[in-house]
Amino acid sequence: MNEKIVSYLRSLDNVSYADIIDAAERGRGECIYFSPSSGIIWKHSCGTLYIAGDADEELLSHIPSSGLAAVHSDSIAKYMIDELGWEGNEPTYLFVYNKNECFEDNPLVGLLTIDSLHFVMENYNVSSEHDIAKAIESGHLFALFSDDGKIMAFAGFHEEDAMGMLTVLPEYRRNGYGELLEKHLISTCLKENRKAFCNVFVSNAPSIALQNKLGLVRAPILSWWIWKDLD
Repeated sequence: MNEKIVSYLRSLDNVSYADIIDAAERGRGECIYFSPSSGIIWKHSCGTLYIAGDADEELLSHIPSSGLAAVHSDSIAKYMIDELGWEGNEPTYLFVYNKNECFEDNPLVGLLTIDSLHFVMENYNVSSEHDIAKAIESGHLFALFSDDGKIMAFAGFHEEDAMGMLTVLPEYRRNGYGELLEKHLISTCLKENRKAFCNVFVSNAPSIALQNKLGLVRAPILSWWIWKDLD
């Protein structure tokens, strides 16, 4: 089944659905709904929903009543927000690294330990403390350290395997440290034989410039990250 899903998504667009393709290829989650004529709903192992296709009545009827969803369709996202009560902010671009070239290792990049949890929370308020702790404990949050051991920047992988959380402390900005960390994340993905990708809000010009500089390809369609709490 997963091979059929991957083949279908690749035939549509290898970049726009790279996150779903990666999850299906590695068995990260399960398919809730799939039809070549309407689309797919994939539930990632972490619980995030991936939805792609057309606003077809059959597909729409299989959308769960709550959760967090990455929707690769303007029409489906609009329906979920207007008709089903889901919430969302601005859309994102999906950027994908399609090359097979690892970057040179940097000796100043290392894993963060749980002792750094509160430091990360003080400087990054997008994810919950639980999610940050989980990223640290699973070895998915890295930092760039100064020669005397201070954290200058950090970045890692979200639960759904996307690169993110890139933060450079104010006093260390404009030194290319964000670029160094993302190179490390990309190389980590390649060494683990998985796709390197990230989601960037359309208004985040600095991050868009960084993705372009590193050679990531931008998907031609938008992705909408929307959510709805349990009633």
